[in-house]
Amino acid sequence: MRNLLLFLVVLGTLSFTLTKEVSKSTEKATIASGKISPTFSFKNTEDKLISLADFKGKYVYIDIWATWCEPCKEELEALEEIKQTFTENIAFVGVSVDYNRDTNKWKQFIATKSLKGTQVIADNNWYSDFIRAYDITTIPRFILIDPEGKIVEAYAPKPSQNQLKTLFERMDIK
Repeated sequence: MRNLLLFLVVLGTLSFTLTKEVSKSTEKATIASGKISPTFSFKNTEDKLISLADFKGKYVYIDIWATWCEPCKEELEALEEIKQTFTENIAFVGVSVDYNRDTNKWKQFIATKSLKGTQVIADNNWYSDFIRAYDITTIPRFILIDPEGKIVEAYAPKPSQNQLKTLFERMDIK
């Protein structure tokens, strides 16, 4: 009887672990290339709601970042150069995961650095549905979405990497 009870406990634990892992891989599969991107509706620096749907018909290169993130800041110069090079059929969207209490700091940072493109702040920082849907646990993180709202790259190259320009040219982004 004791062995049977032990067997059932081990089996139950194994079942829970396997279910959890299958659930994780299924969740990540929803953000695979070719799938429709999870969407967002976040406030910009003027407190206007901006949605991913606002960019339909254009490629969207999303930069997930924060004002306190040094690696994020290191990508800014390269990102601003990319924004000047590719201007026609692409929108650049910065999604900050700064805490809402730091909104003024975020707005000031954008103004001081004269960041171009659309800048929004996630409604619930790391716990925003969009951030969680993409399983974002580290930043900076870059995402490329096509004109129909489908994911091209859930882990797009960084602006400082030559692969980004190659990817944009391959997608005929001008």
